[in-house]
Amino acid sequence: MVSMIEQRRMPELPIASDGNMPVPVYDCHVILSAPDDNGLIHARVSTLPEITASGQSERHILQTIVKDFKVALIRYREAGKEIPWQDAAKPKAGETQRWVPVHL
Repeated sequence: MVSMIEQRRMPELPIASDGNMPVPVYDCHVILSAPDDNGLIHARVSTLPEITASGQSERHILQTIVKDFKVALIRYREAGKEIPWQDAAKPKAGETQRWVPVHL
């Protein structure tokens, strides 16, 4: 007798790349401020400071930062330009940091 779980089993998808080109993964180092008087948190990517976001939820801010980070990297790659990386900054007093791995 075949169980219900076995009947519903989906085919497995391959996880490995084709071997020619690994999936690029980038460290996105985000520095977040403490909430201001209006409850807004401000964030920046310390290694690519052109990318910033503000909001009331850290989760929403990080989602926005990751989306903008991917767009910027793709834009630089398609234009054939080097990514203007900067050294990772240290958080100032009252700031926190998050490291987010980003796959393109």
